[in-house]
Amino acid sequence: MSLETERVLSHLIGQYVSCNYDYLWLKSRLEKCRNAPPGSTLITGSSHALNAVREGAWRYAVNCSMHSQDLYYDFLCARQAVLSAAEPVFKRCFIVMGYYIAFQDLSRSTSMRERVIANVYYPLFHDAHNWENPAAGDPWAFLDDISPAPRLSDRLRRICEQAAQQMLLECGSYYSDLRPRTPLFGLNGLTWAQIPDEKRQALGRGRAESHNRSFAYKESFEENKIILRDFVRFLCSRHIEPVVVITPFTDEYNRFVLEEMKEAVLELLNGVPEPIHYIDFNQSPCLDPSDFTDTDHLSGTGAQKVSAMLADLFGA
Repeated sequence: MSLETERVLSHLIGQYVSCNYDYLWLKSRLEKCRNAPPGSTLITGSSHALNAVREGAWRYAVNCSMHSQDLYYDFLCARQAVLSAAEPVFKRCFIVMGYYIAFQDLSRSTSMRERVIANVYYPLFHDAHNWENPAAGDPWAFLDDISPAPRLSDRLRRICEQAAQQMLLECGSYYSDLRPRTPLFGLNGLTWAQIPDEKRQALGRGRAESHNRSFAYKESFEENKIILRDFVRFLCSRHIEPVVVITPFTDEYNRFVLEEMKEAVLELLNGVPEPIHYIDFNQSPCLDPSDFTDTDHLSGTGAQKVSAMLADLFGA
């Protein structure tokens, strides 16, 4: 292979990874589950899990969480992870969430299903939940922006796909040089701890109120009761310890979250007949502003602290 060919191929792989990062990351984690040894830890959840739970805190852990991942896709990830292993290997499963997740259903949101389900979950699971006419995104759509657009053979596409997946399989964290940890909001280069209190209050309130709107989705809440019950029953039938975790949020966010949202999470859990561990880090605040990237996501140092606490509480 000539240097020019290698250069072009390397660029293609880089573009493929950049444009399909979330799909490739989750696919690589599910692949990692195939080789998990006995006593492993499984993690599912939304962006709160991606930001808060580090695989390195355990002897062997696989973090199958993703941005905006709801309970339905948590369950699909866990089921595939568990069933893909040659023998029973997972000892515990963390189901990590924010309060609003109790009311979330990606498939009922037009914008989210077209952005997330089409490009991540439907290609992985061929399951669009409540989306009646799903469409899978085109992972090679970025080629249309190149002029002249290259024509890649199926063989070359497979080479790029395999190389991209291997690249992410070797990553121990979702956040790396390939995908730096950044806040949800523009903070003008400042950290969460550095911005003025007034701005922190405004951001916290705005973020909480956006999540509070989920409280209106009563139909999704009732369905999520069933999903969590089935999820936990599946885990317990395979002797996997279920642990539901609410990650730490900032004071500025917490003070504006509806109390009814927090109570709904307890109702969700009370509907599960099997024993289940529950820990809400916001009941006993244990972090400071430097441990956060934004209103409700942890920084690298915050993730190290929370992951260590979870490993101490439930075993590494």
